[in-house]
Amino acid sequence: MNCACGTKGLKEKVMEMVSKNPSQATTAMAKELEVCEMDVMRNLPDEMVKEVSKDRFDEIIAEVSTWGILTVIVQNESTILEVKAPFPMGTYGHGYYNLQSKDTPIGGHIRADDLSAIFFVSKPFMGLESHSIQFFNKNGNAMFKLYLGRDENRQIIQEQMEKFINLKDKSSDKSCHSCSL
Repeated sequence: MNCACGTKGLKEKVMEMVSKNPSQATTAMAKELEVCEMDVMRNLPDEMVKEVSKDRFDEIIAEVSTWGILTVIVQNESTILEVKAPFPMGTYGHGYYNLQSKDTPIGGHIRADDLSAIFFVSKPFMGLESHSIQFFNKNGNAMFKLYLGRDENRQIIQEQMEKFINLKDKSSDKSCHSCSL
C-alpha cells in the first residue's frame, strides 16, 4: 500500500466516507481506499484532525506523561494491542526513545527518527466521543496512538480533555504538512 498524498479525489472520498459513517476507523478507511492511514488522516475534515510538526514529539510526550491513565494503542494488520495506563517519559539512546516504565506497565522503545507526523484527532469511535494523539512513521503507518481516558460512565475525563485542547492549540503554531493537497 502506497501513500498517495495529493491523490486526486482522495479528499472527496474520505469526506464521503465520514459523512456516511463518522465512527469508521481510519485504518478501515485506508484499507478500503488502498492508501496509507496517514493519507486518510490528512484528508479528514478540519474539525476532526490537526497535524502538528513532528518536532513537537518531546514536548507532547512530556505533557501527556502527566495526564494519568490513557489508552495506548499499537496496531498492525493482524493485531490491535491496547493498554490503559499512564504513558511514561523516556530518554534517547541507541537510536531509540526508550520509555522509562517505573510507575506504569508501558515500556518499550520508539524509533523517534522514523516519526513523520503527529495528529490531534477528535473523531467519534463506535458512536462515542473520542480524542487522541496519533504518531505516524515515514511509511504513513501509525507507530502508536494515545487516546484520552474515560470515567466509569464511559465519558472522556474532562481534565484530560482540557489538557488535550490546550496542547493541541499550543502545538499548532508550528503546523506541518509535508505535501500540498
